[in-house]
Amino acid sequence: MREKRVSKKDNLFAASRFVLPEHREMYLRIKAEERRYIPPELDEEQLAAVSERIWEAFQTGGVVSLTYYDGEAARRLSGRVVHIDPASRQLKLRSGEKTLRIPFARLLDAELTAIS
Repeated sequence: MREKRVSKKDNLFAASRFVLPEHREMYLRIKAEERRYIPPELDEEQLAAVSERIWEAFQTGGVVSLTYYDGEAARRLSGRVVHIDPASRQLKLRSGEKTLRIPFARLLDAELTAIS
């Protein structure tokens, strides 16, 4: 049987199979950073629209659906705005049995939800 010839290019990549643990960890850390979710920054008009919808939901007692950044990804939660605290720049949202505090800086979007 005839032996397959290995080119220099193939030989170079075959030699790169051996990776030091430190390099592997660094590579995995870089890949995790690339996959990390970075929330969009809202401009003044978007912030005003989100603020207006939240305030309207608070005043009417209506249900609002908030999209917020929880530190890892964008999350969506629906509930009633119980309290708006301008001093700590947070709002309290009651969703079912649980109450969640969401900082204003983490808000991405707000939509009023019609109750049917």
